[in-house]
Amino acid sequence: MLDGRNLKALIITLILVMTVSVFSLADNSLISTAVNAVFRGLFQISASAASAQSEVSDLEALKTENEELKKENARLREQLVDYLETKEENQQLRGYYELKEKNPSLKLLPATVIRRDPNDDFCGFTLDVGSADSVKVNDSVVTENGLVGRVSRVDATTCMVTTILSPDTRVAVVDKQSGDGGIISGSDSLCSRKMTGMGKLDGNNKIAADDIVVTSGTGGVYPPNLIVGKIKELEYNSYDSSQTAVVEPFDDINSITAAAVIIDYMKGSEGE
Repeated sequence: MLDGRNLKALIITLILVMTVSVFSLADNSLISTAVNAVFRGLFQISASAASAQSEVSDLEALKTENEELKKENARLREQLVDYLETKEENQQLRGYYELKEKNPSLKLLPATVIRRDPNDDFCGFTLDVGSADSVKVNDSVVTENGLVGRVSRVDATTCMVTTILSPDTRVAVVDKQSGDGGIISGSDSLCSRKMTGMGKLDGNNKIAADDIVVTSGTGGVYPPNLIVGKIKELEYNSYDSSQTAVVEPFDDINSITAAAVIIDYMKGSEGE
């Protein structure tokens, strides 16, 4: 099969042959007419071939341009993802900086959530820092919005976090508005609502909805003045008439992607 270049060469050769024939047979009108007819046909074939070749070239150019546009779109998408990740990281670091300003004694170690245990009903997770980074069991874990849990297990490069939604967590806290103290500890029913509970309340407490709950610092495990959440409501136990304040953390703990471990703080320096 002739490709475009060979076809053009053949047509040009035929045109030259027919041109010579026309001039050599100029006196024979019949032959001249026939030759002219063939001549016109060859020109039409040549024009069609050239047009077809042009269309093929245009199509190839469009394909090349389309591939370049796809590559450019992919590059722009990568840049957008990088920008959004950098923006989120900067916001988190700014939040940690503000937390550090309010609590100067805290030594924070930012980390990333790398794994969640599907068998943990209380939203526990694993961070990408461990004993090699000075992380220890019972170190507090926070986000820029406040306390989310404590380190419950640690190896050289990772640590597991038990959250404030778990009944295995017990945190001494105080209501900033009323001054009432209590103990934060989770339960199945509260966790299903993304809440935790503040128990051991005095029967004459003045706790009210929207009060802010912070760590008291007593017990020596959790630093004081870390925000835990806000009061949603008071629930009464019909068996013993005790009260539990339902506390809503300022983070959706099951969705956080980063946190910081408090690897050190100056005990007694924050009103403990």
